[in-house]
Amino acid sequence: MAADAYQVLARKWRPRTFDTVVGQDVVTEVLGGAIREERIGHAYLFTGPRGTGKTTCARIFAKALNCESGPTPNPCGTCERCQAADAGAEADLIEIDAATHTGVDSVRALRDQAVYVPMRARFKVYLIDEGHMLSKSAFNALLKTLEEPPDHVKFLFATTEPHKVPDTVLSRCQILRLDPVPEQAIAEHLAHIFKEEGVQVGEGVLTELARRARGGLRDALSLSDQLLALVGDAPQLADLDRLSGEGGLATTHALVEALEGGDRGALLAALPAGSGREEELVEGLLGHLRGCLLAVLCGDNSPLLMHTAASPEQRKAMSARAKRLGGDVLEVWLQELLHARERMRLLPSQARLIMELTLLDLLQGDSAAPLGELVQRLEVLESRLGAGGGAAPATPAARAGQGSPAPPAAPSSRTRPNPEPSTSTAPAKAPAVKTPAVKTPAAKTPVASAARAPHSASPAASEQDRSAASATMSNRETWDAVLAELRDRAPSLAEVLERSGSMVALSREEGRAVIQFGRLSEADLLLIRDGRNGRVCADALSSVVGQPVEVTLEDPAGATPGAEDLFTARVARELGGQIQERS
Repeated sequence: MAADAYQVLARKWRPRTFDTVVGQDVVTEVLGGAIREERIGHAYLFTGPRGTGKTTCARIFAKALNCESGPTPNPCGTCERCQAADAGAEADLIEIDAATHTGVDSVRALRDQAVYVPMRARFKVYLIDEGHMLSKSAFNALLKTLEEPPDHVKFLFATTEPHKVPDTVLSRCQILRLDPVPEQAIAEHLAHIFKEEGVQVGEGVLTELARRARGGLRDALSLSDQLLALVGDAPQLADLDRLSGEGGLATTHALVEALEGGDRGALLAALPAGSGREEELVEGLLGHLRGCLLAVLCGDNSPLLMHTAASPEQRKAMSARAKRLGGDVLEVWLQELLHARERMRLLPSQARLIMELTLLDLLQGDSAAPLGELVQRLEVLESRLGAGGGAAPATPAARAGQGSPAPPAAPSSRTRPNPEPSTSTAPAKAPAVKTPAVKTPAAKTPVASAARAPHSASPAASEQDRSAASATMSNRETWDAVLAELRDRAPSLAEVLERSGSMVALSREEGRAVIQFGRLSEADLLLIRDGRNGRVCADALSSVVGQPVEVTLEDPAGATPGAEDLFTARVARELGGQIQERS
């Protein structure tokens, strides 16, 4: 029974030579050229997504180095060294699972053994899989040997996370990056395997297997094994849909069509009935929408689309859909789906609800109004407001004598590009225009616009107008006006202030204000503690209030040293420095 044990497709069809490696031409050419030109390095690091052939390429390279007719880029496969390498019985090819042997003791043992010559082969090859799992002390113990190993030793690392490998190790290795395998290459390889295995696949099965693999050939073979175990040697596309809760390309198309048409009922009806595969469904939507965006921006024949769409027909369909939706809408949808995927990972038990709410939120109404149409609507609204007794906002051209009104931005809570600032006082806030497709920043408050608007009156009169307008504002209104002001001057700072900051004190008599923060990340702390940003906040608040105001930025969880000293804080802000405590 053991002799006839079934071997999974991924192992049975593992490449034995560089010529049979799928989709990694650059890597195989580099390795083959190193052997032909006698430029063989002492350490290589293979990195790339899972299932793309990192360990396989390393094993083939080791076999090519030790082939009895080599070193040769085309190992014979028949000599004792090649057969031992293929069978996993080569004594001089030492494979180490770094996830298990993470400690410094394992590396010390490796280092001690490396000085001995190979038992039978030409080179002693150490293949360290999942190399990023080694501890820091283990890496340090390996550095000297890795930089100047004996002539008979070669090191091969394989890792999916090269950013976790110390730079001191990366600098001692030749780094070979493996790309996701294109869908078309995966489909062609599966067709060859199924033909050799005597499997009769239905229409669309190969394409769908390649799409769901997302660049990983091993994933495609593993899913093929499951499919064949489910239905035997004649799988159909419907069988693949039964196997995976992702729902397939048809489900993805139905969801996008429902989003495009604004049909909430059709959107929910298109979702698979079962739960537990929501993240896979979101991944499918992300891949399809990304392909649409690439198609509209780069064209149907862009090489970037080769990993997303296997056939020219799919690429043309993506391009047509992208032209109907527009690039702005696709970008918003992609951002929202990425946020949903992160929330699913934080709350896996609520993944279904998160996915449904996100998809419904993408609709935001009955149709997708283009940005140009929204601009025209807002221009009409501003004209009506101006005709009713107030002055409509003016563009820079209007300030120079050309009276064309400029539209404010439509409201949103997610994306905040820099809108053109309004430049005169309006009598009331313009009504919000709800749009499902384009999310633009919230319209600035009239007070904020008035605070920084260059009037045709004298500077003294403008200053008096700003002071009079701000005197009647509450602290909350003042804070909103400051945020609106900062969205033009410093969008990143405005985002942090809106998310984590609040103005807890404002004294117009003393010309002082305190802005307090809570739950800041390290990146946000660096932004807030930069003295130049404190100066920007002070300028914005002074512009809104109509008088000079000193601003103190406070973080209760890690208050800036010296913040309680107003003189010290002011010097740091004026000079663009940071206050640090000395131990």
